[in-house]
Amino acid sequence: MKVLFPFVGDSIGGSHRSILELYGFLKNSTATPIFILHKVGVLSDLLDSYNIQYEYIPIKNLAGESPNLFKIAFDIVFSYFKIRKFIYKNKIDIVHGNDLRINLTWSLPTRLSSASYVWHQRSLMSSSILWMTSAILADHFITISKYVHNSLPVNIPKLKKTLILNPFNTEKSYNKKISRVWLNDICNIPKDPILLGYVGRIVDWKNVDFLIKCFAEYVKSSDYNLYLIIVGHGDNRYVNSLKQLTYKLGVNNITTFTGFNSEPNRVISALDIMIAPSNKEPFGRTIVEAMVQKTPILAARGGGHSEIIDDNITGRIYDHNNIYHFISQCNAYINDNKSTNKIINKANDIISLKYSSHKHAESVIKVYKQLLTI
Repeated sequence: MKVLFPFVGDSIGGSHRSILELYGFLKNSTATPIFILHKVGVLSDLLDSYNIQYEYIPIKNLAGESPNLFKIAFDIVFSYFKIRKFIYKNKIDIVHGNDLRINLTWSLPTRLSSASYVWHQRSLMSSSILWMTSAILADHFITISKYVHNSLPVNIPKLKKTLILNPFNTEKSYNKKISRVWLNDICNIPKDPILLGYVGRIVDWKNVDFLIKCFAEYVKSSDYNLYLIIVGHGDNRYVNSLKQLTYKLGVNNITTFTGFNSEPNRVISALDIMIAPSNKEPFGRTIVEAMVQKTPILAARGGGHSEIIDDNITGRIYDHNNIYHFISQCNAYINDNKSTNKIINKANDIISLKYSSHKHAESVIKVYKQLLTI
């Protein structure tokens, strides 16, 4: 069984790390996983660091890079024959797409070839009636949470969709003290502050701006020695606007933007509290990663967060847009070490059972095998 994973290549996110976890199981099974990149960039660098081979297929314009329907149709047709030729030449059995541009570009040529297409939906699907056409573009849909699963178009049959939780290496944890020394050193962070952190892509719907506002108010209203670190990459103009916000609010000297970091779990291990400020998060991968590292989590209420966090039992949730509730939840962590330790240990116990890479791989391979027998 040959399974092809096409990626754009210009970013690294939860989907890429999930597939890398799956890759380790597939290569030790009867399946042959193959990576395709359309652009050389941060993902090719990451694959090179893991000595994972990939093929490069340049496609100038991927479908979905422009919201214009005529442009999407043109881009699909433009790349159609190149993709279909590759599938036939390499005798691909399954094509597994993991983001919008890939799904729009690869699904039709795959469906009209000898291979089956798996559409992995990792974000909310638009309620537009146009998305009902996706039902004919894929052989099977995989979703990452109930929140995402319930957003799929109603015309997709139940047998064509499966909810499979993201995989995690639940056994790899870092020494928190050593991680903190490492992070302080590479980011020039003072030794003693209580370190709050955000780890993830920097885009507007992640609400990093609200996190900065909460942090600034927290600094003003408490006597704690606080520091904020924001880890991830995003559009330069948007990131610069966030940096300007820290200057405006007077917290620029106690806030660090690190840019992309290739060891996010090590960063999370070093934090005193990890913040997940989006109220529309489809899943919340960094939340589970924090549970693995026994780092306390404070997440905005909404999206897929409530599917992962049992409030005050495996983490803490604050009301979105409520700065004072944010602060009170931070204080609850800082002022009650006994309760905090109970929460992080309970969270670690649960995720070890719920989010194992082995369980995820078994579920995905089951979908593959079902498609091959149809």
